[in-house]
Amino acid sequence: MNMWTTDKKRSVNRLFLLTVKLFLVAVICGAAISSGAENPAGPLSESEKAAVSQINNVFRRAVEQVSPAVVSIQVSKNGSDNIIPQEFNIGLGSGCIIDKRGYIITNNHVVEDTDKVEVILADGKRFKAIEKMFDPATDLAIIKIDPQGEELPQARFGDSDQLKVGDFVLAIGNPFGLDQTVTAGIVSYKGRETRILGQWGIEDFIQTDADINKGNSGGPLVNLYGEVVGINSNILTPTGISAGYGFAVPSKMARRVANQLIENKEVKRGWLGVRMIDLDGIENMRPELLESILTKKQLDVLIKIEDGTQGVFVTEVVKDSPADKAGIKDSDLITEIDKQKMETSRKLRDYIATLAPETVIRCKLIRDNQLENVTVTLGDRGVARAEQEKKTVTRNNIPLPKNWPFAPEQPQTQKPKLGIGVELLTEESAREYGYENDDLGMVVIRYVEPDSLADKFRLKIGDLIVSIEGKEISSVEQLKELVSKADLENEGLTIKIRNRQGIQEKTIVSSGI
Repeated sequence: MNMWTTDKKRSVNRLFLLTVKLFLVAVICGAAISSGAENPAGPLSESEKAAVSQINNVFRRAVEQVSPAVVSIQVSKNGSDNIIPQEFNIGLGSGCIIDKRGYIITNNHVVEDTDKVEVILADGKRFKAIEKMFDPATDLAIIKIDPQGEELPQARFGDSDQLKVGDFVLAIGNPFGLDQTVTAGIVSYKGRETRILGQWGIEDFIQTDADINKGNSGGPLVNLYGEVVGINSNILTPTGISAGYGFAVPSKMARRVANQLIENKEVKRGWLGVRMIDLDGIENMRPELLESILTKKQLDVLIKIEDGTQGVFVTEVVKDSPADKAGIKDSDLITEIDKQKMETSRKLRDYIATLAPETVIRCKLIRDNQLENVTVTLGDRGVARAEQEKKTVTRNNIPLPKNWPFAPEQPQTQKPKLGIGVELLTEESAREYGYENDDLGMVVIRYVEPDSLADKFRLKIGDLIVSIEGKEISSVEQLKELVSKADLENEGLTIKIRNRQGIQEKTIVSSGI
């Protein structure tokens, strides 16, 4: 289970939500409960028992419809025949059968980089996974077993768009190896972004206070109709166990990813071909940070944008990309796509990623304070990223594999750059990223350029830079000086960062990608 931490005040919020849930149960009982008010310590009346039975039956039936399809997943790595030890020396994760042919949905982080995957059904039968398909961008994966003629139980997807904050949900899985464990909670937020999947992750999480722990990863989040409305992915906790909130990939996204993996073995996503930054994000940046990531021309354009305007500011258009061919330009402000408002770059990127290559989209943008309408035929994100990686490899004079699918270009002499924008941590940004006042004045990453070295080595917005080459960082100027002197092509740069997951040390080197 991927984990990240927050303030212990979450525990107080959790206690409050538990109180609310108990109150809701009392409301459901309604008049039946009030009929026993004269003797609250006495046994339940027949009408009260009937009301309680109705509530219990709703939860029971939801569990009974899904739990037979919930599986435990155990893995081994590095050619070992032994299952990787976990707490209590048992399984790593959960999954859910979504197709009777033997297709099981789970999390990418449960089964990636594994040699062997074993699936244990609810009835105890064991099967070896014969195929694995991955989609790291959503932390989803599909594994396949051979049912060998057995009729497999199958869960059905519900519509996550119909979920409302406050709805009851159930999490089913194998926390700490305790198979077929069911916990209950409510939907506490929709559309949550945690940044746990990195700069290129696609996040639209359902947030819930149902208990989710290590081993629940890949298990279903279920509504009271007995439908899978999410796939549990990660938790927010100050303790490492459930003392906060859980996050699930919504079923609308999970169903689309699963169908593509089953049919095509990969997920095809659209590609626009722009680099961009949130207009709201720009307004909150300090001038010195803006000057480090934007050109003077772009800054001049920003000054002329009317207050209150929302949109995504284009900082670069990739040559020969779909955006370039359609006439989108540097410094355009994209406000809508297909009549949907685009307030953030993540929303724009994630929307494009839900569309297939060759999809035609209609963009509304502002250029020179004039409204423009542009029609774009999307490209293939996978092909575009492979082309970018090829250029990165050839630029650094690394021999290409014999089976490389693209013809190599001539090596370029462009010096690689780290690709981050930084500033000193303020009280405002400390609250935003969950840091303490003791951290004020440290250097924090406020921008990561897509496909840069920083992005590829998973530096993230909100990371604190502790040291570079063993030298403690106390100012932006000191950081810039050390980075400018680094030989990123050959010797690399050792950088120590701290975030809510703890302290990490990474050696960033261009030739190591």
